[in-house]
Amino acid sequence: MGYLVRWNEIRCGEMGIWLPVMMMSVVGGFGLRVWCRAGKRRKAAALRRIEAPNSHYSSAGVRNLEDRERWGSINRVVLHPLNQEEVERLLVVLDVDGIRALSGRDRLFLDDMTVPRMG
Repeated sequence: MGYLVRWNEIRCGEMGIWLPVMMMSVVGGFGLRVWCRAGKRRKAAALRRIEAPNSHYSSAGVRNLEDRERWGSINRVVLHPLNQEEVERLLVVLDVDGIRALSGRDRLFLDDMTVPRMG
């Protein structure tokens, strides 16, 4: 059992094979970390959707801006008084909290009050 040595009995000159093994584990751990991070970057790049020039695709942010502009141009004079109040209330919510504060029902209501968008 001479090949089994306790860690507290090892001295600097007696490291033998242990020092290269420890160094390789440190280098291997670092290499594994670099490889995992590169994999995450590759996966994120693969999931990224890039718009082609002159495509019909528009991002959610662009659609939200278009919706906000369209809803702001609603002619409230021709609406029923109840609908006028609701449109004004929703436009105030848009101004204060942003477009994400609207529920699907609110968005549908404002869309019904405008001319349908193209596309």
